[in-house]
Amino acid sequence: MSNSQKYVIGFIILIFLITVLYPIIETKASNTLDCFYSNKEEVIDYIQLAKETIKEQEKEQKEEEPRVIEYTIGEADVLYIHVWQEEALSQEVIVRPDGKISFPLAGDVPATGLTFAQLKDELTQRLKEYIKYPVVSISLRKLGGKKVIVLGEVKKPGTYFVTGKNTILEAIGNAGGFTPDAVPSSTILIRGGLEAPIGKRLNLSRLIDKTDMSQNVILQAEDIVYIPKKFIANVNYALSQILGPISRGASTASGIQDLGE
Repeated sequence: MSNSQKYVIGFIILIFLITVLYPIIETKASNTLDCFYSNKEEVIDYIQLAKETIKEQEKEQKEEEPRVIEYTIGEADVLYIHVWQEEALSQEVIVRPDGKISFPLAGDVPATGLTFAQLKDELTQRLKEYIKYPVVSISLRKLGGKKVIVLGEVKKPGTYFVTGKNTILEAIGNAGGFTPDAVPSSTILIRGGLEAPIGKRLNLSRLIDKTDMSQNVILQAEDIVYIPKKFIANVNYALSQILGPISRGASTASGIQDLGE
């Protein structure tokens, strides 16, 4: 078959496609558009429903995000301040009654009422005059004064002062009480502070039911109370997960929130 014959056959096929198939395609496209416009309100409803669903999911996700409560430095707290590659500077400091700490090269630095991040920024700025790129980290070695920490499934987790013979139930009350997800039967009491911590499980459900009042222990300075949302089988493992974030200045963190079986 010559090239001219091929061109003729191709032209005939093209004419066939244009004259026969195009009207069919045009009709179907027109029907599709008519169907779309006839159901336009329904489509808009679906779009609106999708938007509302996305907003609801974002809201639920935000509510499920763990609360992070940063520790606020107070009088008599013992901090360990480390400056990377500057071992001669790294040391323990005590927050004085005037609310300040003394640190080499930085001088007297206000600390009371600051978070670890805020104190870190202040020290970094002061040390820049002597060190090109100072990298500062701060950890809590000892709680100063008569303070306890209440964490986990309470409405207002944080640090609270104890006066006289405060019980664990009073401390939880000061923290706003239990959340709906709390598991009081697996409450963890950590005694001995951050230096020599010993963990003990308390069944506060028995206390609430008034079947075992011995669970309502008198708190001591530096006690840490943790209310989980799941039963905690391994108390020793829980200690490391609870104390780690506290020493870094976070009273509650994602690592603590999901403790349990």
